[in-house]
Amino acid sequence: MTRLNSKIGIHKIRLSSVDSTNNFAAKLVNEGLCEHGSVIMADKQTNGRGQRDAEWQSEEKMNLLTSFVFQFKNIEPQDVFLINAFVSLAIIDFLNEMDLDAQIKWPNDIMVGPNKICGILVENKLSGNKLSHTIAGFGINVNQIDFQKLSGVTSMKLELGSDYNLDQVMNALIVSFRKWELLITSETKRRHLKQMYHNNLFGLDEIKEFQVDTHVVEGKIRGVTDQGHLRLEVKGEIALFRNKEIVYL
Repeated sequence: MTRLNSKIGIHKIRLSSVDSTNNFAAKLVNEGLCEHGSVIMADKQTNGRGQRDAEWQSEEKMNLLTSFVFQFKNIEPQDVFLINAFVSLAIIDFLNEMDLDAQIKWPNDIMVGPNKICGILVENKLSGNKLSHTIAGFGINVNQIDFQKLSGVTSMKLELGSDYNLDQVMNALIVSFRKWELLITSETKRRHLKQMYHNNLFGLDEIKEFQVDTHVVEGKIRGVTDQGHLRLEVKGEIALFRNKEIVYL
């Protein structure tokens, strides 16, 4: 069921070109020009950012490049991982509705099979000891089929063979976010987000290779902590890793 009084997607801004939708959204928030649920879309990003400050590459008008602004006043700073879970699960739900079987690759890539279809960058801003706002930026590969020398990347068109109208794709995505907003805004339902995130983890309980500092280790992903740390079983013991401390190989 979609949240009927949701503000997500009511206020939309469409840009032909921008350095980064997250940067643009942050400026709007600072100037008081957007609110909870505002959506910024761009046909082209000149300096799109991903995890580890990686550049996000996308052909103009081929993919969904967007940032959503959220103001979840009842979420404490120590619980902001729930927002990552909310964003990831809403995108998973949208892709499932498009007949794609997707999973979450910690910390926040979305995979279809062994290939990446979406990258997410969630930035939380604190005001004192309270969460002021969140900007969740992501790029979903939609119609692009040529990724040059990039490997391990896919798109909706590559997977399903169809061309998609980006406005229709965005509207469907907003529906999924409104649906999942019911969970993150309900204190009684919010606790289910972490379990659902866990259930959709890419590589869960599978032996994978990772790089930790300069070392290569084999381990099994055993889940994610309440703070968003990866739980990795290495030689029978559980080790915890924060974002940027470990790399999939």
